[in-house]
Amino acid sequence: KTQERGLLSDMAGVLPPPSPAACKPVFHFPPVAQYNTNTCWSFAATSYYESEIYRLSGKKIKLSEMWTVYFEYLEKVRRFVRERGDSLVAEGGESNAINRIWKAYGIVPAEAYPGHAAGKEKLDHALLIEEITHYLEYVKSNDLWDEGDVLNHITVILNKTLGVPPQKFVYNGREMTPQEFLRNETPLNMDDYGDVMS
Repeated sequence: KTQERGLLSDMAGVLPPPSPAACKPVFHFPPVAQYNTNTCWSFAATSYYESEIYRLSGKKIKLSEMWTVYFEYLEKVRRFVRERGDSLVAEGGESNAINRIWKAYGIVPAEAYPGHAAGKEKLDHALLIEEITHYLEYVKSNDLWDEGDVLNHITVILNKTLGVPPQKFVYNGREMTPQEFLRNETPLNMDDYGDVMS
């Protein structure tokens, strides 16, 4: 019964390749620095889906990591309000956020949403998470559980640091929404993917 519940792997006979040259290279974009964001989960999972887009269609589309981060913050705060402060709002996350967020909000290419305020070159969320944390402490200590009001305040904070996410943008000469981009420009069906964590 214990074995039936466990995920087992047998690596007997699996040997490492003799050298890097023996491996077939696969497409990937150059690594992207996350700088001071603590959002490695979004960078790693976004890279995976970029590889999937290429595998399925041959398209090389650089996606916005910060798009997912922006909306994951909103969803974490929504849960915080609904659970009256009994859930965590922090920078860390899991790769399953990509699937949830893209289904709800779509996705955009990196050029449409770089995820930092104008004039900034490097991502830095130190003040962002500090401001969000202080505001939510104020919300909790004063029982201010109006979801719309709290989300409006969080949106102002996010917009200041990450920039305003576009409702529409131009890609390959055509105006589209983030949902249209996901549906029409990528081959991804988000229902085809599941997350496993140990």
